[in-house]
This record gives sequence, structure tokens and C-alpha cells, in this order.
Amino acid sequence: MKPIIQFILLIFISFFSIAGFSQEWIIAIDPGHGGKDPGAIGRKLKTYEKNVTLAIAKELKYLLDKDPNFDAVLTRKGDYYISVSQRSEIARKQKANFLISIHADSSLSPQLRGASVWVLSNRRANSEMGRWLEDSEKQSELLGGAGTVLSSHNEKYLDQTVLDLQFGHSQRVGYELGRIVLKRFAKITTLSRNTPQHASLGVLRSPDIPSILVETGFLSNATEEKKLSNKQYRQQIARLIYDSLVEYRKRYYKPQPKILVAGDDKKDQKIDRTFIHKVKKGETLFQISVKYNISMNALIKLNNIKNKQVFVGQNLKIPNIVENSESKAQENKKQKLSSKENKQETKQEKAENKKTVVAKFHIVKKNQTLYSIAREYGVSPQKLLKLNPHLKNGKVLTGQKIRLRE
Repeated sequence: MKPIIQFILLIFISFFSIAGFSQEWIIAIDPGHGGKDPGAIGRKLKTYEKNVTLAIAKELKYLLDKDPNFDAVLTRKGDYYISVSQRSEIARKQKANFLISIHADSSLSPQLRGASVWVLSNRRANSEMGRWLEDSEKQSELLGGAGTVLSSHNEKYLDQTVLDLQFGHSQRVGYELGRIVLKRFAKITTLSRNTPQHASLGVLRSPDIPSILVETGFLSNATEEKKLSNKQYRQQIARLIYDSLVEYRKRYYKPQPKILVAGDDKKDQKIDRTFIHKVKKGETLFQISVKYNISMNALIKLNNIKNKQVFVGQNLKIPNIVENSESKAQENKKQKLSSKENKQETKQEKAENKKTVVAKFHIVKKNQTLYSIAREYGVSPQKLLKLNPHLKNGKVLTGQKIRLRE
């Protein structure tokens, strides 16, 4: 296999193995039918499928939008017609991680009932693949950044291989999500099929977006039509689909820890996660706290440190950092809290050591740190840093002359 093929396949395999999802998942919700296309119509209450699906979709969107891990978009927001191909396009333009299409079934037999879930079929996939391979613009859109690479090579079967990977991934993800949805459906109603079914359905056509089609019940069945006409029951369905997405995320999504570079001061950037600092030789807890402009107490609490001791090679979690985009009021509040904490630490150190500064300078001895010097003379480390601006990150060297007072 040529290097270009190995490289591209490696990208896609790596992409699929970690789910390829960002911190916030975008869920495209597709209310089936609409406008001039009413879908199934109930026999007894004349309930329109297009109304049932829109009501469930809006309720599901409401639940997802309240969850910081999700962001929901609707393929249609009202009673109007939208083609099957447009539904997938809307999801793609919104960069959706999942497409959930909601429907209500119908049958000539009024006895048939139960919910089901349908996923992308191999037969549909193969026919769609053939059409997309001929459309270089669509191919580039589906394959993302690799599209331009693919378009510049002459490998006969590479395009086919990459799309095979995408279809396979979408099928696996959709099937697993569908299985979770059916498990929850079984708690509130009967199932017409116990496992997700592969189907050649129009909306299940996107190799780049894992998709499922949920049949919520049969409007041709009087009992299920009555249930689907009930607002509370529709809310139950929305809730179980939402809970299924939450379960899938907890089970399969493992966010990658973000390693941040100290001193990154990009404007309007808010970092709300911890990152890791590896303790180097000669570093102390105080030096690390000064380096990242956070209190020792915060480091101790977050890392469960005992006796204020750290070890070479130890990984320390660094607490949340709020960048320059903070409002002036928030920044002032932060400074006041920091000042109050420093005063408390200074009082505690003075009480422990009961020493006063007599000498004007101190010569650093072997194994001494800025923190130990501050404790020895009963002054705050912050004051020593202010008096000795040449000290970088609070690090002192043996034999170095340190100013202790003005």
C-alpha cells in the first residue's frame, strides 16, 4: 500500500476510534413529513403524523438545549414541506454529530402496534456511494480536509475505501444508539421489533452523520393513536430519546484532556478545564503556585497534597484559568479574594515562625527555596518577589543574594 493511502486511512481510523466528536454534540432532529405531506393519518382521531413528530421534536430540542453537552437543531420548525434530501443537507451544514428522524408508523392492519428504530442499510449505502463518487464537490464536502488530498491522487479504489469506512462507522454508531433507544422504549410501550433494523429509507442516507429513524408507534392502531395524541406521552418519548443520547455519551465519549501552555493570554478566551503540570527537578509547590498565579491552598486541595510536598515527575492538576475576557468587576473581586488569602497566609507564617526581619539581605543556602526563606524571616513570598523582580517564577539559586526589606 502506498504511503498516501496509509496516511489517509490512518487519519480516518483514528478519527472514528475516538468518535470524532467535540465537547458539545450537535443533534439534528428531523420531524418527519410536514406541510403538504401529512404522513400517516390516524383512523379514529384523524391524528396527523406531521403534527405528532413536530411536537416530539420540539420537546426533545428543549431537553437537549438545557444540557450543556448538547446543542439541538430542527430540520423544520413548523408545518411546512421539506424534501428528504434537504433534511440531510441541513444536518450537514449544522455540522451535526447525530441525526434523529422522528416518525409514526401506519399499517393496513389495525392490530399492528409497537415502536421500532431503523438505521442505515448496506443496500442504500452502496447505491448512494456510487452517486457520490461521481460528484467530486459532494465528495470533498463529505470527506472534509481529506477531500482535496483524495482529489489529487490516481488511486482507483481509495475513494471507495474511505467512504466504506464512513458508512461502516455511521452504521455502528447508529445501531448502538438505536439499541439504547429501544431498551428505553420497552419500558413505556411494546416494540414491533426488538433490535434496530437496517432500511433503505431516504433520510438514512448520510455516511458522514450517524443517523437513526425512530418509529414512535402505529397511528393505524387506535390505542397507540390515542397515546401519541397525548402531550404527556409525547414528552415521555422525547425524554427517553434524550436519556438515550446521554447514556450513549457517558458510555462511549471520553473527552481528551486539553494541555494548555502557561502564559497563554489570548483575549476573550475562557478556559474551564484543568490541565497538567509535571513537576521538574528543584521545583516546589510554592514555585508552581507563583508560576500559574494561583494559591497553594487551591493546588493542595485539587491534588490532595500532604505536607505541602511534591516530587519530581509528579503530575499536578492546575485549576481553572479565567483569561483577560473577565469583566472588570470579576477581576476586582478575584484580586480582593487573592489579597485576603495572601494576608491570611502571611499572618499564619508570622505566627508559626515568630520572627521579624532584621537583616536587609539573605544569601541563599543549599536546598533553600523562596518559600522557606520567606517563612524564615516572617515575610510573605509575594513581598520577596516584589523586592526581587529579577527572580523568575520564584526560583532561587544557591549563593544568590535576596533582598528582604526596603
